[in-house]
Amino acid sequence: MGVTSFLETDWCDLDWSPWVPLDTPPHELAMTLSEPGVYRIKPLDKECLVYIGQTGRALRQRLRELREYRKSTELMPYNDPHTAAPSLWAWRDATGMDFACSAAPVSPDSGKDPALVKREREGLECYLLWQYRLEFRASTLCNFGRFHPNYLKSRDKNSKKRGGRLPDGAINPAGGASFPPLRLHGNPTDRDWMTLSWTDPRVFDDQKTANVPAKPGVYKILDAATGELCYIGQTKTMRSRLATHGQKSWEGREVAFAYCLQPGTVLPHQLKELENDLIAAFYAATKTVPRFQFLGH
Repeated sequence: MGVTSFLETDWCDLDWSPWVPLDTPPHELAMTLSEPGVYRIKPLDKECLVYIGQTGRALRQRLRELREYRKSTELMPYNDPHTAAPSLWAWRDATGMDFACSAAPVSPDSGKDPALVKREREGLECYLLWQYRLEFRASTLCNFGRFHPNYLKSRDKNSKKRGGRLPDGAINPAGGASFPPLRLHGNPTDRDWMTLSWTDPRVFDDQKTANVPAKPGVYKILDAATGELCYIGQTKTMRSRLATHGQKSWEGREVAFAYCLQPGTVLPHQLKELENDLIAAFYAATKTVPRFQFLGH
């Protein structure tokens, strides 16, 4: 696999469309991709990716929404209808770079539950982000909440709060470095899964979660009887997050938790990168996601 395989039309065994500038007229954008799928964005003049996304609607419709970043050179777009538009605007405003897109349709098996189809497409997105991280040794510039270090991001339209360039000397921590990509290693039940140092699994009860440190990290929830990985998450405060999980229904299963703490200096986007890589590793092995992933647990 070449160092720029993430730009190729067969990356990760998908059928990617040719690269098309995002300033292409809307009726031509993304060719005639009318199916759900995944898409990737790159700078016109650089061999890297700035964003990877997925949609259950027509790919061309989602890419048109991303074009919001081109509507004004003075006003950063809102966070909706596309959460990456403010970030593309900021990078364009700061550097003058513009962008191209490429997309790949993802056709679900006939008869499959639509809710599962959506979750598996989200799992594929995680997998693509992980593969890019492994190849490029860093994350895309606009996923995981990452943002240009000299800009503040707009909020949703209803807030009427637009972002823009920060005062001189101010730094947005979302522009910080990526967490190094996790390497495939072991199984979800292992204490060194994905080269992390996990605690032994403990069945949920109030006393056990009360003894968990109130520190940031990633965690996994397993079926206590079978060892099946049910959920992967990240949090800035492990104790309270696990206490919340302990109050939820797990379809009658007895579940156990294990966690891996991170330094207090870890940034929010770095925790999301870790979570992504863990979900992606599970997807790589199973072509699906943990049973309760992407269900609001």
